[in-house]
Amino acid sequence: MARSTTSRSVSTTWKAAAAAGVGVVLLGAGGATFAEWSDAEAAATDTEITAGVLDLAAGEGTWTNVAGADVTAAVADGSYLIVPGDALTYRETMTIDARGDLLRATVAHNLTGLSGDAELLAHLEAGATMSLNGTPVTGTSAPVVAEDETQTLDVTVTVAFDAATAELAGQGQEVTLGGLDVTLTQDTVPAR
Repeated sequence: MARSTTSRSVSTTWKAAAAAGVGVVLLGAGGATFAEWSDAEAAATDTEITAGVLDLAAGEGTWTNVAGADVTAAVADGSYLIVPGDALTYRETMTIDARGDLLRATVAHNLTGLSGDAELLAHLEAGATMSLNGTPVTGTSAPVVAEDETQTLDVTVTVAFDAATAELAGQGQEVTLGGLDVTLTQDTVPAR
């Protein structure tokens, strides 16, 4: 019995349709995507981020003697001659600009000591103090909290010659005051 051409043609058509269906499935598995609903909105657009400030500015320092006279120029050029019972005091007002929402800092001083002729050194004493916003600082450092306005830091260094120095000790000798280093350092921002 002979096969019908119609049944062969239907069989071929189904095979072709099945192959096309398998091809579509393979394409989908191979990374082709189909449309899905989606939406988007902008967030944090054009947001300004502004940094804070931490700055220490020096002022004009002056030297006075135990009698309260301004001897800045004489100390600077080395012509001031200190004697037992005298004390030289250096005063400077610095400004602190500390602005930042989580800003905390520490201001500290490190007095570099005296060096020079040993006999005179034995009769001199050097010390330094600070006052932050009018409040005396205990020790050599103090915490600084950010404020909207500048803050004042008064720094004082005193070199005193022992009044009980006798027998011409230290006459004509020289010493050098290394200076006072004042630092302002940010503290670590507290974690949440």
